[in-house]
Amino acid sequence: MVMKPLQQNLLDYLQTLTGAHLDLVLEEASALPLFLRTRYDLCSLKLFGRRVLLALETGATDSPSVYEAQTATLSRRLGEPVTVVLPALPSAARNRMVQRGIPFIVPGSQMFLPNALIDLRERQPKPVPEPIPGKPLTPAAQCVLLTHLQKEPLDGCSLSAIAAKVGYSPIMLTKVKTELEAAHLCEAIREGRSHRLRFTLSGRALWEKALPLLSSPVRSRHWMEASALSDKALPAGMSALSQRSLLEDDRLPTYAVSKKNLPALLDNRLFREAHGSEEATFSLEAWHYDPFVLSKHTAVDPLSLYLSLRDSSDERVQQQLETLLEGVFSP
Repeated sequence: MVMKPLQQNLLDYLQTLTGAHLDLVLEEASALPLFLRTRYDLCSLKLFGRRVLLALETGATDSPSVYEAQTATLSRRLGEPVTVVLPALPSAARNRMVQRGIPFIVPGSQMFLPNALIDLRERQPKPVPEPIPGKPLTPAAQCVLLTHLQKEPLDGCSLSAIAAKVGYSPIMLTKVKTELEAAHLCEAIREGRSHRLRFTLSGRALWEKALPLLSSPVRSRHWMEASALSDKALPAGMSALSQRSLLEDDRLPTYAVSKKNLPALLDNRLFREAHGSEEATFSLEAWHYDPFVLSKHTAVDPLSLYLSLRDSSDERVQQQLETLLEGVFSP
């Protein structure tokens, strides 16, 4: 067969690594959904006497959560484990792929095949990346970062001004500053007695660097019953995603409130907790931070929505989440 560049690079890499002559065989993909057939070239080869089924990325590289969902779908449809082959992969994304146990190969650079062969050496010369602490950002720091990324720029803003915008105390913003600096996401510029934040990257580059430190905003989920919804809640989950895509909402809509507001809403009998989904009229997410702080829409903000749904195993959801990111970070 006529080799595509990624196929040839894969063979060259594996043959150099193993010292063996390898043959790459094209595989039938008719059992796959159209979006997977067009996204990946399916091939196989024998490595150390074992058959390895490969899905070669034909477009731009994506997030680890997408590869996790799509390799699971490929493996289920094809009846055997699938390894994704990528033209490039940032170190932070590589670490997340390994943590999630997703088999991958980046020809000439990195390989992770659990129980077979692991090669995580950085073979291509590149600048040493800044270390990123493994501890997730606190809800306050995450809220500040997401405000900057999608609602309004905070570069050059004083800590007291940011505190007023996001609803946290100036003391909390001092802690947020320390967190963001430790994660190398921003620098604090001192002017007299005040500090101003300056972010080290912008747009999607900042998002990708911060992503390993970001968590789902959802603290807890509850089945609720109410005759009318309070204006203290915003559509979230699949209800929010259905507003921004062609996907249908779940049978019961989903809404989000701040965890701090939930007790007062229950005390005021605006909502009543149901015993189960059969009695409920909607599902309620209690968030670590106030969803209204970040929202500019009739639903929760897109980046928090992404974080709340990124572990979904539904490939349709994963596709729409990537479209969501493109909408936030498009030029």
